[in-house]
Amino acid sequence: MKTTRDIHDLAGGLLMTAAGIFFALYGQRYTFGEAARMGPGYFPVVLGWTLAVLGLLVALPAWWRRGTGIAVQWNNLLWSIAALLAFAFALHPLGVVLAAFFAALLSLVPSAMALRTRLTVCAVVAVLTTLIFPIGLQMILPLWPWSS
Repeated sequence: MKTTRDIHDLAGGLLMTAAGIFFALYGQRYTFGEAARMGPGYFPVVLGWTLAVLGLLVALPAWWRRGTGIAVQWNNLLWSIAALLAFAFALHPLGVVLAAFFAALLSLVPSAMALRTRLTVCAVVAVLTTLIFPIGLQMILPLWPWSS
């Protein structure tokens, strides 16, 4: 089904712009500082305005481009929400590694991937989640069920 506008990029660009403006305006509540000595508001304000401009650069050309209609993939949405909820509820009882692995496995249920590929993706997601949050950001989270 053809529409008169590229609705995907138009909606995505406008949402990027709205999010950028929100963060830029909200970040002004904090001390801005300067580039050599940044305050807590510097990062959200600069990144917010950058995101807003990039969103406009995506949305404006989409206004004149033809595109297809939006088809919501309800099955994928359902499994993604289930994966997020499973991760949230399993994080403290199972630890980061197993909760991330299980959540990734749930999110891949509607996928047509082979089982071996799914398990590899889940292992990579679990390793990256562990490297980023408990190790890189030093968040106090149990890695395993027995390490709480």
